[in-house]
Amino acid sequence: MATGNQSNLCSICNKPSAKYLCIGCKKYFCAKDFKEHEQQLSTKFDNEIIQSHDELLDQIRKLEKSNSLALDLFDEIEQWKNMTINKVEKAAEKAQHELIELIDKQRITIIKQFESITSEIRHRREEENFVENDIDELKQKINEIKQNLEQFTQIETTMTIIVNNDQIDWNRLIYIQEQQLDCEYIALKI
Repeated sequence: MATGNQSNLCSICNKPSAKYLCIGCKKYFCAKDFKEHEQQLSTKFDNEIIQSHDELLDQIRKLEKSNSLALDLFDEIEQWKNMTINKVEKAAEKAQHELIELIDKQRITIIKQFESITSEIRHRREEENFVENDIDELKQKINEIKQNLEQFTQIETTMTIIVNNDQIDWNRLIYIQEQQLDCEYIALKI
């Protein structure tokens, strides 16, 4: 926020003593109303950014503690493995490892996005360096991470297990494949 031309009227009280220009909303303010405007921005930042950030942090912490994301797939792999020969057991172990790596990869991506926005929020809060546009931009980034997290936590509903026992190719018997549509999801092929 910068000092402006004294001939401008305060956008709140309409007094001609407006000396301060908010570079975010492009409005002029007198000293009293300028301080109030800054306080409103600070409150808006806390209510819209910090609160959304904290809610997202809670969801990510729950995700980090949860191992249930792929349990149904592991159960199906295990049942299939029990009905097959030794070569099939080895293929199942390989598929489980690939599934864990893929889930970890997606979880790490979400966590890195979250850590980046956390750093930016802390910096802006410490420096008190933000205007309306910054709040809107940070809120949009938080919403994008929320959407990615929601898509990731819905992963079980988009997974498919396909069983085909005809003419088995022992090198491709079971594998994990990441497919791209509107959102990323995991397909387990048996």
